[in-house]
Amino acid sequence: MTLHHHQRKRRTSKKKQKVMPLRKFRLSFMTMFGSATEEELSEFRYQNQRVDIKLVRGAKSVPIVLKPQSSVAVSADSISMVADSMLSVCRETATTWPPNVNRSVPTIVFLAGVTLSLMGNKFSRKLGYNEAEPDWFLSIFFNAYGSLLILVCAVWLVDGLYLAWLGCTGKEGDLQNWWWRDGLLFSNSQSNAAVYQQQQQQQQEVNDGINLDSNSITPTTTTEHSIIGDTDAKAMRLDAERSSAKKRVVLILILYVWWTAWSRAAAYSPHILELSVPVPRLPLQCDGYRLGMASDLHAGTMSSAKDTKWMVEHLNGLQPDAVALVGDIGDQPVNDFLKQKLAPLTQLQAPDGIYYTFGNHENKYHIDDFRTMFRTESPFADKITLLENEHTILTKGYSEGCSIVLMGMADMSGVKGQKEGQVAPNVALALHSTPGPNGSTIHSDTIPSPSLPMIMMQHQPRNMTQAAKDGVGLQLSGHTHGGQLWPQHVFLGWYDAISGLHKFDVGSPDGPSYLFVSEGVVGWGPRLRFLSKTDIALLTLRSPEQMAAEGKVPDTHLTLATFAMYLAMVLVPSSLIACYVPTLCWAKHNIRIRRKRRSSDYGDELVNEEEEEADEEEVANSTILEDESRNLV
Repeated sequence: MTLHHHQRKRRTSKKKQKVMPLRKFRLSFMTMFGSATEEELSEFRYQNQRVDIKLVRGAKSVPIVLKPQSSVAVSADSISMVADSMLSVCRETATTWPPNVNRSVPTIVFLAGVTLSLMGNKFSRKLGYNEAEPDWFLSIFFNAYGSLLILVCAVWLVDGLYLAWLGCTGKEGDLQNWWWRDGLLFSNSQSNAAVYQQQQQQQQEVNDGINLDSNSITPTTTTEHSIIGDTDAKAMRLDAERSSAKKRVVLILILYVWWTAWSRAAAYSPHILELSVPVPRLPLQCDGYRLGMASDLHAGTMSSAKDTKWMVEHLNGLQPDAVALVGDIGDQPVNDFLKQKLAPLTQLQAPDGIYYTFGNHENKYHIDDFRTMFRTESPFADKITLLENEHTILTKGYSEGCSIVLMGMADMSGVKGQKEGQVAPNVALALHSTPGPNGSTIHSDTIPSPSLPMIMMQHQPRNMTQAAKDGVGLQLSGHTHGGQLWPQHVFLGWYDAISGLHKFDVGSPDGPSYLFVSEGVVGWGPRLRFLSKTDIALLTLRSPEQMAAEGKVPDTHLTLATFAMYLAMVLVPSSLIACYVPTLCWAKHNIRIRRKRRSSDYGDELVNEEEEEADEEEVANSTILEDESRNLV
C-alpha cells in the first residue's frame, strides 16, 4: 500500500502541474461569461493574486484568499499596485462580464481615446494634404494626440508634488515604497516561493480549524484570527490609499482639461508683437522703418487658407514698409490644395515689397517645386520675391539717404544636401547675388557698401555670433515654435535663442547685434501650444544713437518659452535620473529574487528525488521481507 500511495501521490502532483494552466484558462473563460461557480470564482481570484476573503457556506472549508506579501505589506499607493495596474485592469476588462462600471468603463474610454489620437496622427498627412481645410477628424484627434503630452505633464506634476509631500510629511519608508512600486522592500530574507508556501500552510491551518454548519461559521484557531485581522487592517489601509489616489486622479484631470484649453487658445489666437530694435549703422533717414515679420505658417495638415488670410489681414493692418516671411510657410508637397491655402499671400501690401526665404519644411517637400511656384508662377511670383542666398536693398519708398541690405539665406538643412535641389546657406554668394526678372538671379562682382545696415533672414536661429562678426546687425529667424509643447523645449538648448529678442555683443565698434526669433503663426503637427505662443511681429528699426538719446532700450526680457526651456533642462534630466536609479535597483532586486527562486526550486527537486529514492528503497526492503516471510512459511 505504501508503494501505491506514493505512486498515486506523485502522479497526482504531476497531473496538477500539467492541468493548472488549462484550468486557469477555463476559469478565466467561465468568469468572462458568468458561468463559474462560487468555488471556481474563489479559485480564480486566488490565482489572480487578489486581496479577498470568500466564505462558501455548506462547504467543508473556508477558502481565505490572500494577496502576496509584496503587494500588501509595503504598498503605499493603490494605483501603483500590481492588482490595480493598467495591464491588470485591461485584463480584467477583457475577462469580466458584465464589466465593472467603475473600472472597466473608464479604461475602455481611455484606451479608445488613445487609439483615436494615434489614428489622427497616422492619417494626418493622407487627409490633410488633399484638402483645402483641415478635416474634422484631424482637428479633434490630431490635437488630442498632442494633448497626450499635456496629460503626461499633469501626471508628472501631481506625482512630483505627492512625492515631495511624502518626503516631507510621510512616515518612514512611505516615500521609498511609493516610488519603487512595491518591488524593492519585498522579500529581503525570503523568496516568493517561501512566502507562497507559508501562505499555503496558513490556508490549510485555517481550513482544518474552522467548523461550518448551516447557520454559522465558527473559527477554532488563533491563526485564522491573525490572518483575517491582518487582512482587514490591510484592506482599511488600501481604502485610505485608494481615496488619496482618487483625489490625485481628479486633480490630474482638472489640470489636463485646464492646460489643454489654455494650449488651444494659445494656438488659435496669435499674439501681435511690436518691438523697437536698434540696428547698427542704420542712418537717421531710415529711423522708424517698419518691418513686418511672420514665419512657420506650415500650410498643410492643420493650417488652411483661413489661417493665411488671418496673417495677411493683420500684417496689412500694421502698415509695414516691407514684409519678411522667414521660412516654413508651406508644409506639404506643392499641389492645387497648397496653392489654395497660400493664395491669400498675394494680398499682402508693403511699399518696399514682400520677401520670402525657405525653411527646412520647404526643403523637405521637393524644393524645386517651391522655387518654380514663387519664381515663375503667377500670381505668387508677381507679388512675392524669393530670396535664396540673395540680397535686396530696402529704401523706405525710395527715401533719399535710406538704404538697408536685406539678405535671404537658404536653410541650414541644405548643408547636408540629402535631397535633390537643396542648397546650403552662403553669405558670400548672397552678397554678390540679387533677384532678377522672371525668377532669375543676377550675380555681381561688387557687394553692398559695408557702411550700410544689414538684416539677414535665416530660418533657423543658429550661427548668430558669426553673423554678427560678418556685419549682420539684425537676424530674423523662426523654426523653434518656442518649443510648442512642453517639455519638448529641452531639445532646443543648442540654438542661439528660441523666442524673442536677444543681444549679441561681439565687440564691434558699431555696437551689439540682435537676433529676433518668432514662435510662428501656426506650428508643426498638432495645433496646441503648451508654455509657448503663436505670433506675428512688427519690428520698428531704430538708429542706436537716436534710440539712446530718447532714453529707450530694446525689450530683451525673458519670454515664457525661454523660461520653459530652462525649466525643462532642469526637470527632465533630474526626473530621468530619479526614475533610472530605482529602476536599476528594482531590476537588480528581481534578478536576485529569480536566482533565489531557482535555487529554491532546485532544492525542492533534490528533496523530491531523495524522497523518491527513499520510497523505492522502502518498497524494495518490504518486498524482500515479504519474500523471506513467504519462503519461511
